[in-house]
Amino acid sequence: MLVNVCPTGVTSVAPERIWQIVTAPERFGDWTDADYVSADPPGPATTGQVIHLGASGLGRVWPRTIEIGKMDSNHRWIDLVARLPFQIRVDEHLTLTPTPEGGTLVRFN
Repeated sequence: MLVNVCPTGVTSVAPERIWQIVTAPERFGDWTDADYVSADPPGPATTGQVIHLGASGLGRVWPRTIEIGKMDSNHRWIDLVARLPFQIRVDEHLTLTPTPEGGTLVRFN
């Protein structure tokens, strides 16, 4: 089954600041409902990097990974492939667009 959803939100925070958060693997737990475990290779997000996370539920920790796909720091977009339990794969394209007020329109689809 294919489901396509495009959550969006506007924040008063500048795109540069949000980019720092979404490209820091150790901060992935702040916005993924999972705990950061490790990154391979370590360091800031880069194409091909795999972020390992764990999410608690039903009395156990469920492993998750997010692979960094293509990314463009100048235009502030990043492609992600999340792999969840039960062979669920989620392809995401995250974009950050400046607003006239100095904030950011965040799209996650």
